[in-house]
Amino acid sequence: MMRDITMKALQMALDAGASGARVFLEKGNGDMVTILNGEIDRLYQAASSALNFHIFTEGRYGAFSTNLMDEGTLRQFAADAVKATLLMTPDECRTLPDRDICYKGGGPDLHQYDPYIETRPPSRGLTIAQEVSAEMLSDSRVISAESEYADYVEEYFIADSLGFEGYQRKSGFSIGATCSVAGNGDEKPERNWFEDEVFFDNLQYKGCGTKALNRAIESIGPLRLPSGTYNMVVDRTVASKLVIPLTEALKGSSLHTRNSFLADKLGEKVFGDNVFLRDMPHTIGNASSRLFNIEGIATKERDIISGGTICNFFIDNYYSRKLSLEVTIGTPSVVMMLKSELLSNNKLSLSDILKRAGRGIYVTQFNGGNCNAATGDFSYGIEGFLFNNGEIVHPVNEMLVSGNLIGLWNNLIVTADDRLESRKWQIPSLCFSNVNFNGL
Repeated sequence: MMRDITMKALQMALDAGASGARVFLEKGNGDMVTILNGEIDRLYQAASSALNFHIFTEGRYGAFSTNLMDEGTLRQFAADAVKATLLMTPDECRTLPDRDICYKGGGPDLHQYDPYIETRPPSRGLTIAQEVSAEMLSDSRVISAESEYADYVEEYFIADSLGFEGYQRKSGFSIGATCSVAGNGDEKPERNWFEDEVFFDNLQYKGCGTKALNRAIESIGPLRLPSGTYNMVVDRTVASKLVIPLTEALKGSSLHTRNSFLADKLGEKVFGDNVFLRDMPHTIGNASSRLFNIEGIATKERDIISGGTICNFFIDNYYSRKLSLEVTIGTPSVVMMLKSELLSNNKLSLSDILKRAGRGIYVTQFNGGNCNAATGDFSYGIEGFLFNNGEIVHPVNEMLVSGNLIGLWNNLIVTADDRLESRKWQIPSLCFSNVNFNGL
């Protein structure tokens, strides 16, 4: 059914005069329930569909979207889209990608769909959210407790006029808990916990509320430390904050605008010997895995950074032509931080790297701040804990961590082996030396 609609729409665009076209049909539906302080706060159910046209004609490009699927309306929409595209400024770099770099089928089953979502009892999500809420409300210090269960199904079918066709279907289940507690005086620390999985049986919802509650209680009575240089351990739940700017700086759009501190660094050793980052788009059972991207370009595993050396930029078809660089892929899929082969058998926990660091600040939350994409300079508000001899001493807040990403990643001491394997950003807990913190 999805293929029939997509192929008809593609032909309509070509019949209307497009010299090339890509059509992308997406459908989705999902349920969500929120419990606030033990009572149902929101029940939400949604279904959506959209047909997206990417029109290429006479050196021009336009993108259009509609949710009107009847044939007569769709044919007129396609004709209007082609006419509108002819009003655009010509750009010879806007073309469909060559067929030889596109996905041609035969890829592995990525196991991204759980049939249970078709037969789950309607009340199942409500029951889970209520259980998680009850975990938080078990403590008299709780001021507010919110739990939210959600599940969804998404489907995509893409086809273009050069012969590419691709289909993807995936499901997802998630549970989140947010808890605030009465602290000292007017203090009301709030913390959360979140779990998400492709398969329902893997969803660890039991204990989700307890984790949020404990994190809030542990944050009571924070202190502001003196400014200075500390060792820093970053929790796995927030470690991607320090990795995303690296991949953003490697994108073709950043390189083209010279808004990248890693421009012209391809093949150069920029970071420490122990920095290994890899794009793993065929990771089984991960919602962010994919065999092809929106352009139809086939994905493959590739090193992003290996031993501190920049191995690849993220270059889509458009920026490949703009920058005269080889097409790779426009954005990463599943980003994993790995260890060198020499260290791969040395499994470390968060506790291990806290002990390795000795004394410093354990960051569990980033609050605002920014990173200058052109220079790599960053400044983020943080919350977390002071630790000494590897043991937590007391919570800290109202502090800033600042520096430059190149310097920071050259000061990486060690990484734990605690990646959250359901996430797109599979970054473990990280330990850095000589990091600047601003406090008292």
